[in-house]
Amino acid sequence: MALLAGALPARAECIDQELADRLAVKRKRRGRDPRDFVKAQRHEFSALGGYYVSDLFAASPVIGGSYTYHMTEDAAVEATYSYTHHDAETIRAIEADRVQVIEELHAPVTFASSALVWYPFHGKLRFGGSIVHFDLHLDVGVGVVDAPTSRGALGVGGFGMKFYLGKAVALRFDVRDHVYRQELLAERFLVNDVSTTAGLSIFLPLGF
Repeated sequence: MALLAGALPARAECIDQELADRLAVKRKRRGRDPRDFVKAQRHEFSALGGYYVSDLFAASPVIGGSYTYHMTEDAAVEATYSYTHHDAETIRAIEADRVQVIEELHAPVTFASSALVWYPFHGKLRFGGSIVHFDLHLDVGVGVVDAPTSRGALGVGGFGMKFYLGKAVALRFDVRDHVYRQELLAERFLVNDVSTTAGLSIFLPLGF
């Protein structure tokens, strides 16, 4: 009986270890790799470029940059500056016999904004033997616009994705809606101008 009593705990211990080993194998098969890119308390600098689609003007290229401070893995604050121009060829044709209000066909337009960034979803993609982590983010904020047809406050909202490469570099894609008032042909409009950009981000400190 004493031998049997001693054998039972040993057998139970073996079964527990066997179950633990099986679970570990299943996790490995499912690709449950630890997240190796840390955003919290890091500074992100981004260079951006893409297209700007205006309600009243033709689409035009846009370039810019942003600085983001990540307070946690899920929340950040971001400041963005972007530059584009109004393509007014169509407006010139519409003006016809009216008083000319568009003096420059390609007038410069600049935006400066600050936004809160929230990351509601973290995921990963497997390519062969490597895994790329990515985030989806939502943005909301305020800013100012400086253009010949509008100067003043604007609201900003949008979404985007970031794909993390290594420990300090990421590719990002953003769609943002700029809501503000614009005056054209003696009328005032509330416009929703959308920018679609892609960019490269560097995270500091590098060896986090």
